[in-house]
Amino acid sequence: MKVLLISPPISMTDHNLPLFNSLPLGLGYIASMLEQNNINVKILDAYVEGLDSEKLGKELDAYSPDMVGVSVVTPRAKQCLEIAKIIKKKSPNTLVVLGGPHITALGQEVVTHDEVDIGVIGEGEFTMVELVRAIENGDDLNNVAGIIYQGEDGQVIRTKDREMIKNLDDLPRPAYHLLPIGTYNPPAAWSKRADGTYANIITSRGCPHSCTYCDVRITFGRRYRAHSPEHVVDELEYLYKEFNVRNISFRDSIFNLNKERIKQICRLMIQRGLDISWECNGRVNYVDEELLRVMKDSGCWQIQYGVESGNQEILNKASRNTTIQQIKDAFKLTQKVGLEVHGYFMVGLPGETKETLKDTIRLAKQINPDLVGFTIAIPFPGTEFFEWAKENKYLRTDDWNSFVYNTAIVETPELSINDLLAAQKKALRSYYLRPSQIIRKALKMRSFNDLKINLGYAKVLLFSFKDIYKG
Repeated sequence: MKVLLISPPISMTDHNLPLFNSLPLGLGYIASMLEQNNINVKILDAYVEGLDSEKLGKELDAYSPDMVGVSVVTPRAKQCLEIAKIIKKKSPNTLVVLGGPHITALGQEVVTHDEVDIGVIGEGEFTMVELVRAIENGDDLNNVAGIIYQGEDGQVIRTKDREMIKNLDDLPRPAYHLLPIGTYNPPAAWSKRADGTYANIITSRGCPHSCTYCDVRITFGRRYRAHSPEHVVDELEYLYKEFNVRNISFRDSIFNLNKERIKQICRLMIQRGLDISWECNGRVNYVDEELLRVMKDSGCWQIQYGVESGNQEILNKASRNTTIQQIKDAFKLTQKVGLEVHGYFMVGLPGETKETLKDTIRLAKQINPDLVGFTIAIPFPGTEFFEWAKENKYLRTDDWNSFVYNTAIVETPELSINDLLAAQKKALRSYYLRPSQIIRKALKMRSFNDLKINLGYAKVLLFSFKDIYKG
């Protein structure tokens, strides 16, 4: 059987490529598992390469897949159904399989579409291998754990849940050789060096925390599972030697959750002489000076912290399990060590008011990150935030394309859509247009790459303003 895996584009008609993109590692892991089991597979990253019906038709003609798997995140759910329709129109016998967080959350709804054959729930690596074998052998699909599909009588059938992968080292590394490494374009804020290429990797899955707005646990669960330090550094060394990767972004949900593990990774990177500049995200309650210093010694230059709000009550309602003091301490310590620090905030979490928004702007200025992001909170399907918005009739759209940051789709008695858009705009302007911030950026420009990074910051800012004005 031949399998084609597709990462869908932003639009099937608009050929403007996204400003930023990263490797679709979920498809990369599935592809490597299929290859390991001698199943022919190809990846089409339509998000970075662009895709329309004509190009998709040519890909189908050239490869003639028996199965097409499409990765579905909520903002691109409509595009995935468009792709499925095109596939079925051109090749009715080609199986269309959808997976990803949107399917895990709303698979019952999605598989009722005639153009969708099967949905994959949760982690897809072992499920896809078993699904291919079951179809090849004509076996009963009910015996494949972790799928959902529509039976002949129209009834939706969901098989038993698949257990989460206990040992991530059992997975082969993603099929990087099937991806166009070198064409990926991260935000300037994630790329320090002009030499070499960029790649993102994931070293762990699952999150033990219960943030009400986060959809990570939908697919990967609450149990934290991680690759061994040796496995991680082997993967880094492979990227370093085979693809000239010199910029790495660790995209774990919480990279610094296990501090001792991160220290081991950093020491191994130093021992192997990997000249890589890297950045990551982290939680403010999992940092200490020793950790930050060994991270810096191994090439880390920047950490992104999810702050979310400057109001403790909002943080508590969102089940963040962090305090304002922890936020202040983490930013101060990170700056002391000499790492660049970014702070990301959300506007419009449950309980937000105009007064709590002022607290957020005030805190941003106090902790003074090198870069801040103020996004409008989006209630992704499967989260407590989504259920809260639906139950209280605060959700103002059912258009999945609108479930993207820098849009406002939740309106409460305290804050209208326009209030949220205006608050985001005010937060960005009041932070970035301070004379102290402008001077700070100017003083940091010592090279062409520093100029490039700061121009990247400006691009991010202007892009945000553009989206805000659209609202």
